[in-house]
Amino acid sequence: MTSVLYTLDSVGAAHVPCWSFESLTLHMSVARVAVVVAWLLHAAIALAQPAPPAVTTERAEMSGITSSVDIYRPSERETQRVAILAHGFWRNRSRQRDLGRDLAAAGIVALAPDLPSVVDYWSNADAVIELVREIERGAFGLAPLPRSRIVLIGTSAGAVATLIAASKLRGLAGWIGLDPVDRSGIARHAAARLDTPAIVLLGDASICNLFRSGRAIAEAAPTLIRADRIRGASHCDFEGPTERFCRNACGGSSPEMAARVRDETVDAAQELYDRAVPGEAPERRRAAP
Repeated sequence: MTSVLYTLDSVGAAHVPCWSFESLTLHMSVARVAVVVAWLLHAAIALAQPAPPAVTTERAEMSGITSSVDIYRPSERETQRVAILAHGFWRNRSRQRDLGRDLAAAGIVALAPDLPSVVDYWSNADAVIELVREIERGAFGLAPLPRSRIVLIGTSAGAVATLIAASKLRGLAGWIGLDPVDRSGIARHAAARLDTPAIVLLGDASICNLFRSGRAIAEAAPTLIRADRIRGASHCDFEGPTERFCRNACGGSSPEMAARVRDETVDAAQELYDRAVPGEAPERRRAAP
């Protein structure tokens, strides 16, 4: 039984009960055990969750300019699959953050550089080519990889730069154009020379994608696997995070649609890797919603 002591005032009235020393010690011990158990449960749940991808920023010489490159690495295992991500017009590598994280969560190393030029497709294409060659040599702490393990992914104008690069690099695993924009026919000419498997993902027509000019790019590519329109996707859904300027100029964006676009992009990359290396199709892991 729990022992309780009562105190009396000068007229013999009972006050609030006081616990004995032994009882207090017992209750404090039980409380400590409960805290320890709760902490262990929390730790077990945390350990059961996959670790977030590791992200580092390095400097690289591209087209005669030193630029920053964000590198998203899978946290759970080594990989021999690499994607180079190219941002759109007047953007920077930060607009590839969400896709970089999702690719890394799916087991793909993603490199997102700041492209050296705002308007020069060829300069940006040369920068992408230099990154591919650096990866072949084993730069950025990666093991040397053949081109058949590398996919180029470009958004908007970045799709044109990566397309020009892909047309000059034989043996890549593939090229993915995310709502590409062709202002003057340059991309169509590059697509016609492509010998790399290609997948194009398109959003709804708007001024920002020149009313789905990416369709002409896809039709010009002799190695096109598929061109898919993601209905309801704005031009801004193909970058992430986006911001107010893009939404005001190009149409609204939603987290749900942007996540769907990224899922489609990750699936497209995995499809290209599987085609490039027959018989090597490890279990695919989707990024957490």
